Amino acid sequence: MDLSIPKELDGIRAKAKAFVDEIAIPAEDHYDYDHGRMPETIVQKLREEAKKRGLWTAHLPKSEGGLGLDLVGTALVFSELGRSPIAPYLCNCDAPDEGNMHLLHLAANEEQKKKYYHPLVEGKIRSGFAMTEPPPGAGSDPTTLSTNAEKDGDHYILNGHKWYCTGANGASFLIVMSKVNDSFRRTSMFLVPTDAPGYTMVQEIGVLGSHGPGGHCELKFENVKVHESQVLGKIGEGFRLSQERLGPARLTHCMRWIGLARRSMEIAREYAIKRELFGGKLSDHQGIQWMFAESSLEIESGFLLTLKAADILRKGGDARQAVSLAKWQVSETLNKCIDRAIQICGSHGFSRYLKLELFYRDARAARIADGPTETHKMVIGRNLISGKESF
Repeated sequence: MDLSIPKELDGIRAKAKAFVDEIAIPAEDHYDYDHGRMPETIVQKLREEAKKRGLWTAHLPKSEGGLGLDLVGTALVFSELGRSPIAPYLCNCDAPDEGNMHLLHLAANEEQKKKYYHPLVEGKIRSGFAMTEPPPGAGSDPTTLSTNAEKDGDHYILNGHKWYCTGANGASFLIVMSKVNDSFRRTSMFLVPTDAPGYTMVQEIGVLGSHGPGGHCELKFENVKVHESQVLGKIGEGFRLSQERLGPARLTHCMRWIGLARRSMEIAREYAIKRELFGGKLSDHQGIQWMFAESSLEIESGFLLTLKAADILRKGGDARQAVSLAKWQVSETLNKCIDRAIQICGSHGFSRYLKLELFYRDARAARIADGPTETHKMVIGRNLISGKESF
């Protein structure tokens, strides 16, 4: 692995850190702790600041208005932006839009890019990725996909029931995973405008943690007519394209989670060096020092796993094992570090005087989203037992 950091990239990372410290963290005072949203006027003002500082859609090529970073460079920048729960959204590089931009950049034709990709890049619209379904439909096991599209002339008639679709409320379009003519092998992705007749956003599902922009929604597709020009890629490429999206998307989650784990320990450190009890500072106690040491080990280990997977992907290698290792380790690390930070800060950490309780509620989803920990363990174990991967 070559993980050396060019001077230019180190400067971009410093800009990202400054944006979080100077702009995003102070703006968190406007953050709705229960719904994960901010007044739109403030969002737009801060997004303009992100553009001025050259941090808008950092993950995209320079030709698309981004910074032209590879995945290792993206990891370094996103891990800084992830220190604030609002900074990625302010820089237009938060899930699910960031992953959808990546997928559209790879697979959309020029007409589709004009209608969906470019407005998404410009921050004029939001999007969603509709995959997960109520039982017995698709969850961790994609072979149980039940949503189906029947060919009818130059259209497809789409019927299905999705839920936990992040960002769907207020989204302009969705990327929908569906079988075609009841054939699992012909699973495809469809670009569905949310004003299409037969589409219903049933509800924002109440969840542990904040909802974020657009919530986590239940959706129904009842005889939705989708023109064949709205197929993303080709019929039957749905699962191949999903891996093109989910591999990097899992890693960008890890990048942001590393930042939030670091921020949690920064908050705990600030508290520990000020709090006095038992005749000294809280930070003087060995038990507290060990908690910081354990968090440091886990954060740095997770970051290196993330960088390794990013390095494999940028070289065009098969990074599935490395991505699963990173996603498992970093999602668990995030929860452990926030939990320790709350413990260090005591009742103050448990209160809303600090941001830790919000981080804690949101972090629990990390062990489920984009594949639960148990699924990644299963995949890793199978690969090792079969000899596909070495110890």
